Amino acid sequence: MSMSSAAALLDRLGRPGDVRLGVAHPEAVPRLATGLPALDVALGGGIPRGRITELAGPRSAGRTGLAAAVAASATRAGETIAWVDAEDALDPAAVAAAGIALARLLWVRPRGVADALRAAEILLGAGGFGLVLLDTDSVSADSGKRAWPRLARAAERTRSALLVVARRRAAGTFAALGLELGARRVRWTGGPGRLVLLEGIEASLTVARSRLGKLGQSLVVRQACA
Repeated sequence: MSMSSAAALLDRLGRPGDVRLGVAHPEAVPRLATGLPALDVALGGGIPRGRITELAGPRSAGRTGLAAAVAASATRAGETIAWVDAEDALDPAAVAAAGIALARLLWVRPRGVADALRAAEILLGAGGFGLVLLDTDSVSADSGKRAWPRLARAAERTRSALLVVARRRAAGTFAALGLELGARRVRWTGGPGRLVLLEGIEASLTVARSRLGKLGQSLVVRQACA
């Protein structure tokens, strides 16, 4: 078997990768800017297009707010995006307040996790979406085992960025990038004799997995509360 035949066979059998036989350097992966300068620097320009990125964290850690910031940045750049809302928790008023252009947003409300995974695959396969967000609290090991390779192939084929927002990372080796939100601190305004208001939250964000850059980088992300 020739080297070119072996490379073709491996490509058919393997998962989407960044290095091919006979290529001295990895091909540059295009990025989708997050709109958060410090995060874009840490990620080498943003989240990768054509790949799966996971954003994980406990409830109230700010994962939905961070996902909304990424989505808002995408629509400001003229991208059409889709948000697969498996938990039926998205608030259109909050989305608009976060800066997401509603005219560029397709909101999908599936009946459950299995339907959410299938909807994300259909959206990725359709093309035309710069960003597809899959917002789900949990993915079962059985359903995810079958879904992740299909989602990875669909994202790579159409060059759409898939951002999975969940409590825990579950895509394993099929994710090119894994971000984890950790401890948070609530910021308040006001003081003695003044009305005290919730100003926002600060949370630690760590690059827990990366096939495209450095692991272990951490930064603090700040989110305002409307």
